[in-house]
Amino acid sequence: PAETPVMQAAELLRSGKAAAAVPILEKLSRDHPDDGTVYPWLAEGYLSTERPAEGRTALDTALRLNLPAKILMPVVLKYANYYTAKGHFEEAEKLFQSATSVVTAKEAADSRARLYMSWAEDDLRKSNLQAAVNHLNIAMSVVDDVDEPMKSMVPHRLSECLRQLAAVAEVSEKNDRKAIELLEKALTVSDEPLTRMNLALIYARSGKNDLAIENYQRVSSADPNNLEARHHLIDLLCQKGDYKGAQLALVDLTERERSMENFQLLAGINLKLKNYAGAVRALEDACDIGPKPELLKQLESTLLEWAALLTKQNKPQEAASVKGHADRIAEQLALIAKTEDKTSKQLEDEDSLSQKPDDYFEKVPPIALSSSRIWLAKGSLTPEGEIRIKNISGRPVKDLTLAAVFYDNSTRRANGSVTLPVASPNSPPFETGGSRTLYFSCPNIVKTDHRLAVVIMWKGRFLKEFPVVKQL
Repeated sequence: PAETPVMQAAELLRSGKAAAAVPILEKLSRDHPDDGTVYPWLAEGYLSTERPAEGRTALDTALRLNLPAKILMPVVLKYANYYTAKGHFEEAEKLFQSATSVVTAKEAADSRARLYMSWAEDDLRKSNLQAAVNHLNIAMSVVDDVDEPMKSMVPHRLSECLRQLAAVAEVSEKNDRKAIELLEKALTVSDEPLTRMNLALIYARSGKNDLAIENYQRVSSADPNNLEARHHLIDLLCQKGDYKGAQLALVDLTERERSMENFQLLAGINLKLKNYAGAVRALEDACDIGPKPELLKQLESTLLEWAALLTKQNKPQEAASVKGHADRIAEQLALIAKTEDKTSKQLEDEDSLSQKPDDYFEKVPPIALSSSRIWLAKGSLTPEGEIRIKNISGRPVKDLTLAAVFYDNSTRRANGSVTLPVASPNSPPFETGGSRTLYFSCPNIVKTDHRLAVVIMWKGRFLKEFPVVKQL
C-alpha cells in the first residue's frame, strides 16, 4: 500500500527527526480532526520537541477516542516516565488513572514502580517518612511484575523506611509496641539482618529474651560474619542459663574472632558445664594470643581443680598428667616474674642511656620488639604482619625507619620488602619509653605451600626473623 502522511511522520519520529514530523502531524490534525490515529503520534512528537503541555492535550484527545491499546500504551508510558523524571509525580499518577482502560497493570508495572520509588525518595528528602512508606507500599503492589534490579530495590527500600519509622516510635514516642509492629511488618517485606537486630534489641530490653534469642540466631545463620549478633546471642543464652547453647555459639564465634576475651568467656562457660578439658583448651588459646600472668594463673588454677576432681574419681594417672601440666604452668609463671624483675631494673637504668654519645645510637638499635603477629589468611596470597616496638633508648627518637623483608625459606629468596616509617625530622618524635604498633603486608604474592618468614631490619642490620603463621 502507498505510504500515508501519518506513516511518513511516524518514520520521521522513529529516525529521531521529530522537528520535521510535528508540522506534518499538526496539519493532519487540522485537516482531519476525526482521524484518531494522528493524535498519539502528535503527542509523541510534541514530547520529543520539548512541548509536553501541547502533547498532553493531544494524548488526552487520543484517550477520549478509545483507540487500540497497542497504539496508546507506548505513548502513555513515555509521558509517565517523562513526568517521573521531571518530578511531576501527581501528573504521572493522574495519567495512569486516566489510562487504565488502555494500559494493563502488568504492562504499566515497571513505570509505576519507578514512579512511586522516585516519589518516595522525594518524600524522604522532605523528611516525610510516612508518605514515603505509603508510596513504597503502592510500588510493592506491582513489584511481582517488574524486573531486576527494581524487583529487589522496592522491598529493600520499604524495609529501610519501616525501620526508620520504628526508630521514631521507639526513641521519640517511647512506644516499643508500635516499633515492634513496624519491624515485624518490615520482615514480611524483606527479611534483613538489620531489622532482626533492631527487633531483638527491643525484645531483650522488654525482657522477652526468647524472642530476642530467636532473632539473633536467625541473623547469625543468615550472616556468619555478623559478630555483633553472635555476641548478643551468647550474652542472652548465658542470662537464660543455657550454657550448652552459649558454648556452641561461642565455639563458632572463636573461629571468626580469636580474642582473649572470647576464649576466657568460653573457659568460664566450660567450667559451668564441668568441661575441664574444654576450659583448659580455651585458656591455652587465650595464652597463645597474649601470655599474660593472670591468664596463666587462671589456667594453673583450672588444672589444679581438674586434677583434684580426677583424684576423687579414682583416676590417678589422669590426675598426675593434669598436675604435671599445672606444674609446668607454675614454672612459666616463675620465669615471667623473674623477667619482669629484670625489666624493672632496665627501666631504672634508662636514664644512663640518655648520657650515651650520638654515635652509640648509630650502632645500637633504639627499639625493642615487644610483640608480633605475622600471618597468612586463609585463601590469601599476601602475608600480613603486625609488630609492636618500644623505645628503649632513654631519649626521644627523631629519626627511625625499619624495613620488613618477606623471605621465602623454600627458595631462599626475598619476595619483596616494605618500609616501616616510625619517626622523621618532620614528624613528632618517638617518645621515651613509648610503644607503637606497625602494620604491614607483602607487596607480592607468595606460594602458600612454601616456608615463609618476615625479617625486620634496621639500617640494613638484622633485628628479628618471624615465621609466617598460615591460618587454615
